[in-house]
Amino acid sequence: MKEHVMPRKQTGNRYQRIPTQERLLQIIDAATLLIGEYGFHGFTLRDVANECGITEGGVLYHFKSKDELLIAVLKHRDEADRMMLCESLGLEKLEGDPFPVGLKDLTMATCRMNMERPEIVRLYMVLQGESLSEDHPAWKYFQDREQWVLNEYRQAAKRDKVDNPTAVAIEALAAMDGLQFRWLRSGRTLDLVGLWRRYIDRVIPDSVA
Repeated sequence: MKEHVMPRKQTGNRYQRIPTQERLLQIIDAATLLIGEYGFHGFTLRDVANECGITEGGVLYHFKSKDELLIAVLKHRDEADRMMLCESLGLEKLEGDPFPVGLKDLTMATCRMNMERPEIVRLYMVLQGESLSEDHPAWKYFQDREQWVLNEYRQAAKRDKVDNPTAVAIEALAAMDGLQFRWLRSGRTLDLVGLWRRYIDRVIPDSVA
């Protein structure tokens, strides 16, 4: 399928030399914003290069393909989000272990975090929809991601001592995705945190958590 690409304004400073790690993060940040706005099929490596003030070859020096850059964006965001959640929950950095908190605390912290960064929420909403097709480069990533998020939610729901934590985890993830979509669609006028609290308090009353 031919990509539909909208003209973009070049904002970077051309050919400015910066350290390798800083350049990698710059490329990932630029791609994050472009994918969130235009989707995977609506941006090009040239767009990323223009945003970073480098050539397309400069992007390909760090990431061998557009698909590789997409996966790097997703991995970077998941790692950064996990660190932010740890900080929000007052926890030490976790190396892949489930958060040692209940589902109510975990999801409330997630909502507060996401309310401050709509561009990241938009990125995931766009890519989740696009990657429903098995030929999308992020299809497997989102399949795997959903399983570990559900496992994390299930473990958290067990700490809240709810009946059927597996079902609660599935319902909570579906509700979170739906509410965040409505929040973005409203132009962020909805009270994301307040509405989530109303939902999660019904699912996990304080007398249970």
